[in-house]
Amino acid sequence: MYDLTDKLAIVTGAISKKGFGRAIANRLAKEGANVVVVDKYIVPPGDTSSDWQGLNSVVSEIESLGRRAAAISCDISNSSSVDTMIKQVMADFKTIDILVNNAGVHSYAGILTQSDDTWKRHLDVNLTGTFYCSRAAGKHMVESGRGGRIINMGSMMSKTGMGGGQSAYCASKFAIIGLTQCMALELGQYGILVNAICPALTDTDLHKEEFEQTAIRESTNIEQIRTRFNEPVIARSPLGRLGTPEDVAAMVAFLASSQASFITGQAINVNGGIFTAH
Repeated sequence: MYDLTDKLAIVTGAISKKGFGRAIANRLAKEGANVVVVDKYIVPPGDTSSDWQGLNSVVSEIESLGRRAAAISCDISNSSSVDTMIKQVMADFKTIDILVNNAGVHSYAGILTQSDDTWKRHLDVNLTGTFYCSRAAGKHMVESGRGGRIINMGSMMSKTGMGGGQSAYCASKFAIIGLTQCMALELGQYGILVNAICPALTDTDLHKEEFEQTAIRESTNIEQIRTRFNEPVIARSPLGRLGTPEDVAAMVAFLASSQASFITGQAINVNGGIFTAH
């Protein structure tokens, strides 16, 4: 549908088997792009018996589509680690055309009980990591004179606050919209378009750890917890379902393409018609 032939895309946060990063990387590859997938770890820590090998598995999928791919370990909350990652990309691929700032963290903690570390971790990864990657990749986009695309991952919680211990996540995602708008204003003169995508709750592994912990506390199975968590969101959607990683990947592919050449500074909902007003 979109011609991204020989463009180089970086997708952060791509280690999960059921996540945005994997779907985005594969969709961009299907559109012709070469893809570098990035996460803190190459292979998921813990279960070594799994056939899912994190970034290595995503690389194999991309290469099976006839595109070049690479996996790089990077702590996006550390500016030196990000600079090293970008240098490696430039050494191997010579260009950066598309950056998808997908990596993020999410956990629940109330305002009065939230630790300094939990608050800081959300801002360091979700917000500062997006800034570090955008700054480092943006410099090369400017120097190339070819323009580029920076696509940030927001959330429905970029636009409305929510209770239930989500203050740190909301704060970091609200800030993504402001950062996106500022980058769009500054970088537009170089042909670099910057947008954010704001999904509603999507069928990914983002909440898997919370589901598992709740299931243990309540002596039940994870699927019952998942259903209880998801059903109220599904009920608010006129489409009657959760979003999928592929829904979000389709919007990324559009924004990365020439078809979106007059769209910048936007925070675009991909939420199945779920209205976020309370």
